[in-house]
Amino acid sequence: MTSGFCVPAFGLGALLLASCLATGSAFAEQLPWLAAPAQGSPQAVTIVPKTRVVPGSRYVPDVQAPPPQAAPAPVAAPAPQTMPAGQYAPAAAAPSPVMPVPNAPVAPSYQAAPSYQAAPPSLLAPAMRPALAPAPEPAAPVIPGVPAWLNPHIGDGEGQISATVLKRARDFHQSKVRAGKVNNPCYFAFDATRPGEGAKRFYAICEDKQTFRAVASGHGAGRNFEGVANVSNNARCAKNFSNAANSHLTTGGGYMTAETRTSFKGYYSEGSGYQPLVRSFVQYTGEGETANARSRAIGGHSAAIVRWQCRLKMPSSKYADKSGYVPYGKLINYSAGRSSGCTSWPKDADDQFLAIADSPTTVYIYPEAKDIVAVGRAVRAGQSPSRVGAYWNASCLKEIGEPNFWPREKLEPALLQYAKKNRSAPARTLSDLPLCKTVVGSAR
Repeated sequence: MTSGFCVPAFGLGALLLASCLATGSAFAEQLPWLAAPAQGSPQAVTIVPKTRVVPGSRYVPDVQAPPPQAAPAPVAAPAPQTMPAGQYAPAAAAPSPVMPVPNAPVAPSYQAAPSYQAAPPSLLAPAMRPALAPAPEPAAPVIPGVPAWLNPHIGDGEGQISATVLKRARDFHQSKVRAGKVNNPCYFAFDATRPGEGAKRFYAICEDKQTFRAVASGHGAGRNFEGVANVSNNARCAKNFSNAANSHLTTGGGYMTAETRTSFKGYYSEGSGYQPLVRSFVQYTGEGETANARSRAIGGHSAAIVRWQCRLKMPSSKYADKSGYVPYGKLINYSAGRSSGCTSWPKDADDQFLAIADSPTTVYIYPEAKDIVAVGRAVRAGQSPSRVGAYWNASCLKEIGEPNFWPREKLEPALLQYAKKNRSAPARTLSDLPLCKTVVGSAR
């Protein structure tokens, strides 16, 4: 039995599908999704109706499966493409573990490779990494004209040098180089406005080797001249400065190193024996406010001295007097203390600093008289020194209140009158010392 749709009455699904196929191209035009795609198109899909045959039936399906179509001709692989500079082709993808779905659309044989951006250099092997960018320009100097390698040493921190002090010291050194008086690439500087008591404020700078060293140094102790003036300084911060003879005060300005003298200071105990202290003194010469440096015996030396206690019998010593005695006492290191107006440095810096001073060079000490006057005016006006273009270490300025400069023209005559009225005891000599109980048979 058949229906008007040319299919068996049973099998509703077969009836619908067969009727659609039997109507031919007219029906296909109404349902374009059933139209056969163009030959060779990668999206061509052949639909075979599923029929069911009942055993013993004389039914033969009206629609037979179309003969198999030849597979599309393979498309030739495209020529290898050269990737643009800085781009890299991705690695081939591994075969998918998922089985293909039957009758799924066939993927096109070839698609143009998409454009890829360069991978980050950190993800590439060293050989594949692009060339590094040019090195950045050297850091600009903090002070115009000053080498940039000194930048980390410029500042107000421990071991650093103030920009004002460095510029003054460097300008003074270069002026002597241009004048032909100095051929030494190293120079010294001292900032007496910074706190003492072991703080690093004396500097040795060698620009040829790019070395910078900061060490502790003492400032002038001064003295309380009763009835005349109290120009004493404590160990931490200097308040008083002067170039007057016998003031024992620091004088700021420019100096040059001259000759070096070495003298014996006495014996002291070290371990199980005795050691002599032989100290070298570098004489300074000055100009302007520092012109009397030689007459004041202003120079540089290690901050070590032997405080005499007794006469030690040591006839074998080359430093012994005619009677075979040498001074013996306690070794004092006063690099964290005060001086008589000289600059000083720790004993362990002696070799380096004496080697620098072996060839004439410059020493610049801050502050000068003009700086002290400018800071004093700013303090009295309630202004910060920086507002008037001056510099002083903030910690010490807060402690001392206002610095003072005592010019030699005014202070020296007063000190001479004081000395006449107050005869000081003569300095002790070796013969003034009591005898030590120990006798040493051999010594260095």
